[in-house]
Amino acid sequence: MNNATNDKTNNNTASRRGVSGEHTTDGVPHGSTSLTPFLAVRGAADAIEFYRSVFGARLVDATEMGGVVVHAELDFGHGRLQIGEPSPAFGLVPAPEGDSDCYSIGLYCPDVDATVERAERAGATIREPLSDFVSGDRFASIRDPFGVRWSIMSRIEDLSEAESARRVADWAAAQEAGES
Repeated sequence: MNNATNDKTNNNTASRRGVSGEHTTDGVPHGSTSLTPFLAVRGAADAIEFYRSVFGARLVDATEMGGVVVHAELDFGHGRLQIGEPSPAFGLVPAPEGDSDCYSIGLYCPDVDATVERAERAGATIREPLSDFVSGDRFASIRDPFGVRWSIMSRIEDLSEAESARRVADWAAAQEAGES
């Protein structure tokens, strides 16, 4: 066994736990959630502006190298998203082109109608039009100009998690039974 593996002062290989302090709790920086996706998007600088103007996201930080955004973090109020240009050297590729999506990001906001309207004006494609859903949410899905699918929602009924889940389960059972 080499000495670097046993050396607890080697910060690159030593096992360490997250700290708690003025700006961090159990290794999670304040303002962050445990889950913070990173998306590789073509046109990351333009995507930052889209997310700021359409969703009201706040740019926390951006790192550019050679005039290219390699990493940026956006605060959406109760969740964060990291983005950067695709980097094949690190295995980071963009979403597939065309109409297929391999993921969707859910975003709750105070006014889904206004948010979807802003998104469409800014170049997003409406995938599923605005509608009220049994979960108690008003919902639409869009695909932004950078290939990211978003499920945009506002909770329009004050339901418990259990009641919302029960309604969705009843709806799903009716769909399977062929009811509409």
